Parts: sequence; structure tokens; C-alpha cells
Amino acid sequence: MIVVAILTSLGLWIIGIKYFILLGLITGILNLVPYIGILIAGIITVLASLTGSAETSMLLGILVVNVIVQLIDNNLLVPLIINSKVEINAFVSIMGIIVGGAAAGISGMFLAIPLLAILKIIFDRIESLEPWGYLMGNHMPRRFTWRVRRAKVQE
Repeated sequence: MIVVAILTSLGLWIIGIKYFILLGLITGILNLVPYIGILIAGIITVLASLTGSAETSMLLGILVVNVIVQLIDNNLLVPLIINSKVEINAFVSIMGIIVGGAAAGISGMFLAIPLLAILKIIFDRIESLEPWGYLMGNHMPRRFTWRVRRAKVQE
């Protein structure tokens, strides 16, 4: 949220929006709501910029800033944070989104990853459920050695 607010504020400052810090903070806070939050933040930013000037280049600049910040957030920041903190593997994430969509529609898809993260943390903390946490996790064995059985040759 903080990185999104800083990046948005910086982008809005570069294109010359008047209240760039406030609008960046609003964008960062609204980014907590997936997809809809950034849309609302973009509308607020456009409306605030229209009060200063009605140039179409400003509107295009706001759109470009929001798209670039979202691409950075969704493709770099979120995977790094989720992978480093929770460590859910990609297959479990995809299956969770499919099952969440089948069970509760679009809202189930949005809630699938946080619910999987909660389950993974619970599984990792309870000793009898640790294998499930390992299965959901992103850990690979550090060292694997092939052991070849050699038949004893009897003479």
C-alpha cells in the first residue's frame, strides 16, 4: 500500500497534478480493494485534476500512471511479498482460485488467496497438519541425491 502510494504520488507529480500527495495516498489506501479500488482511485484522481485544468493530456497521463503502478504492483510487489511471507505454490493458488470461483463466484476468487494463506499458516503451526502445509508450500528439498542400489555379486 505504501509503495503504491509513493509510486502514484511520484507519477502524478511528474505529470503535473496539483494534489499529487493526497491523490497518491488515496490510491494507496483504495488499492486494498482489488480491482475496484484502483478504478475508484482513478476516477477520484481524474475528477480532482479536472478542477485544475481540462487538458486531455492530463487524463491520459493519469491513466498511464495508474496502469504502470498497477502493473508494477501486480507483477512485482504482490508476488514478492506473498512468496516471501506465505510461500504458497502456484498450483495451489490456481486451484484455490478455481474452487473459490466455483463456490462463491467472483468474491470467492478474490478471497481464495487470503484464505489459502490463512490455511497454510494454520497447517504450518499444527504438528499433525504440517504435511498439508508442506504440500501447499513452495519449498523444494535443498539436496537430493540419487541412491543406486548395487547388487552384490556372489562369487
